Amino acid sequence: MLRLLRVLIGLTGLAIVVLFAIANRQPVDVRFWPLPVSVDLPLYGVLLVGLVIGVLLTALAAGIEILRLRLRCHRLERRLHAFEEEARIRAEREEEEAIARAQARGRQLALASGG
Repeated sequence: MLRLLRVLIGLTGLAIVVLFAIANRQPVDVRFWPLPVSVDLPLYGVLLVGLVIGVLLTALAAGIEILRLRLRCHRLERRLHAFEEEARIRAEREEEEAIARAQARGRQLALASGG
């Protein structure tokens, strides 16, 4: 359902862009200040180039943010694994100490009972 909705929205957007391009074919003089460059492009071309540049810059910004979040996630995963390993070692050590105390108590009881 969501995929169908995306396709419909995409097709609607494409139809709008095509209709805009057909209706706005007049040439526009585009200058790149401070360069002495001047280009005649159709109006729809200027707007579509601007749209594409905007999409690319947005994708770049999103990619940088995703990379930053992935790096943070990896750092947090490493810390989590270190804490889990520390907790495992601490639990093993406590278990060994409990076994040693139980064995010592057993020896004391055996000696006290005349073992």
